[in-house]
Amino acid sequence: MDSEITEGDSEKRILFTEQEVELKMLKVKERIEKSLNSAEPKKDGNAPSNSDLRRKIGSWTFETVGGFYLPTEDVSKLSVKSQEQLLIRDLIYAFSGVPSSHIRPDISIDDVSQLKTDQIGQVRFKIDESFSGAFRAFANELLPLIGYYINVQSFIEDTIMSTTCCRSLGVALHRNMQQYFEVQSTLESQLQEQKLNLQELVHQLRPWLVTMEAYASLTSHARSSNLTTAELLSLMHEHQQHFKTEGLKQLITDVSHYYMKMVQLWTQKGVLYDVRGDFFIEDTRANAMSSTLLSPKQCCHSYWTQRYRLHLDRLPSFLESVHEKIFLAGKYLNVLRQCNAHMKLMQIPLSYVPGDEAHVEFIRSSYELPARKLLEILAENQQLMQHLHNLRGYFLLKEDSFTKSLMEKCAGQLQYNVDCLIPEKLQKLMLEALQGSDDPYKHMLHCQLMDCDVATQLANRQKRLKEHKEEEKDMNSEVDTSSEAESSNDLPEQLMIYGFEALTLRYTPNWPISLVIHEEPLEQLQLLHRVLFFLRYVQHQLKSTYYDLSKCNSHAGALRDRMKECILQLEQHMLLDIVEPHWQSLLLVVDKAQLVDEVLSQFQDTLDHCLLLCLLSEPVTFVRSLYTLGQLCLNYCGFIEQPTSEEFDSGVVEYEEEFNSLLLSILELVVELSKPKGASSEMERESCKQLLQRLKFISKDLTTRPNLKEI
Repeated sequence: MDSEITEGDSEKRILFTEQEVELKMLKVKERIEKSLNSAEPKKDGNAPSNSDLRRKIGSWTFETVGGFYLPTEDVSKLSVKSQEQLLIRDLIYAFSGVPSSHIRPDISIDDVSQLKTDQIGQVRFKIDESFSGAFRAFANELLPLIGYYINVQSFIEDTIMSTTCCRSLGVALHRNMQQYFEVQSTLESQLQEQKLNLQELVHQLRPWLVTMEAYASLTSHARSSNLTTAELLSLMHEHQQHFKTEGLKQLITDVSHYYMKMVQLWTQKGVLYDVRGDFFIEDTRANAMSSTLLSPKQCCHSYWTQRYRLHLDRLPSFLESVHEKIFLAGKYLNVLRQCNAHMKLMQIPLSYVPGDEAHVEFIRSSYELPARKLLEILAENQQLMQHLHNLRGYFLLKEDSFTKSLMEKCAGQLQYNVDCLIPEKLQKLMLEALQGSDDPYKHMLHCQLMDCDVATQLANRQKRLKEHKEEEKDMNSEVDTSSEAESSNDLPEQLMIYGFEALTLRYTPNWPISLVIHEEPLEQLQLLHRVLFFLRYVQHQLKSTYYDLSKCNSHAGALRDRMKECILQLEQHMLLDIVEPHWQSLLLVVDKAQLVDEVLSQFQDTLDHCLLLCLLSEPVTFVRSLYTLGQLCLNYCGFIEQPTSEEFDSGVVEYEEEFNSLLLSILELVVELSKPKGASSEMERESCKQLLQRLKFISKDLTTRPNLKEI
């Protein structure tokens, strides 16, 4: 055969010239094509497809290797030096995907031909045992490179012309593999110049073992799954965390360039450029009118809450820690556009380099710039602090003169059922109560009549929050809400509440203050206001109740004083022990805040803590007991205003027993909540202890009971 080498000239012709190799490869190609054209059909009866044939030709068709590609030398007859040079030549060719007659897979050629492309990388190779044992021991370390290369190169060939997200990985791999090919070319040149030995070959290729293993593992996982861009980047990040190679580090930087460009445009310009739907932020109003053209009524908190939708499944794992800042940076830039604010935007290229936190710092800076500017507009241009003072004065009864005037002017109306009240008339009375105020924003305050009691409103709110946490579907939520609305219309007893129970306030700030003071915190403020206003109304009625001393005994007066003191202590506990210190802390934070989210977070935390510590979150039984106690006091006021000599004394005794019973139930509930073993938090337990101390002297006759000895 023309491929054989005799012993005499083996020393002279270890290597062929380039022209001879090209000529032999042309002959081999003709034989391969002839062999493939006459290939047997597959087991299913179908002939091999053209794509299968091309994949086999480009990925080392093992069944056509045997003795065709390169000449077969009788290794046992070669000298040690010739063996080394021959083995080096075969290794270099094998590491570049060129078949070798002395390096073969450890399974039969027929079995290899049945493997899929992603399975070829799992094939192990072995060196002809005719080579020296020392040479084989040296070279065995590098043999996995063959399978790694086949796996990586086949992935590049399969994906580089595709339209999936794996194309970017294939392109980046193709670019990074140029370094590997340069090493191979250098080794081949050194071999031709007789400057390369096996030890030096192993030394130069050993660093590529980990890199190619990482590439092969990555391509195997990417090939086996239909990955999105975020999933691919997360997979690459996971591999980099495991292998920690420079090649993989550069690879993930290249592949993530497109995604980081979207992050850059969003965080530094507020622009969403996502033609393939890969970004984790979606603008639901992308096809609607630009936000800069919205009217102030349209551009409110609910608009900005609903405009953007987050898809966390599209978020790469290495951006999870800063995804909220990414989202807020672009959102606040668009909010500032609506405010017609002018500011110098950042223009810094953004890229991800594993181990480098530069991208985190750039994202943080991109977020802080609009967040600081937005707070500046709210605080200086929109008088945010004045609006917070208004909420404190009107809703939390800090403005005693306004609360007293409102109660006196509306006293005749509040005693009627809510169905009998006219909101416009109450609004007029409230405006009369505000005439003496110098507040420039008092026109934003309105009266509102609720269609349910506080306990029902609180229960509905808790249910809504629970549904939101469970992320129920919008359709189901709409069905539940509509069914509740229908049931509330069908059950008129839910509207059997009096004006002093239904009256509350509504505050309607303009844009952009509505970003801070919107529906959610206002609902919490209304809950606090309804309870505080009810307690203040009960006190007002107890103080203003007229009774004839000649017909009423001292026992009746003492009971009225106990009721008045009890209601006062309940109110003072909420106002002085809870609301006032928390609101003072809020004002201090707002005054020193640098970013708008510091204000938003502190404002929400303040309201959450106030509701929690006032026992207006859970359980609802406390709220119901509170209103039952207040209603008993109001009934007692009507009782002592029209005393009858025969039944008056016994009636006072009955009222006292009922008052003691209600007070006892409240005390037992508060004692239970103050125990460490309860479900309440530490702050809530401390608040309960403060309330018990305030009610201690009012209930001194009741604390002798076993379950109240802790008071």
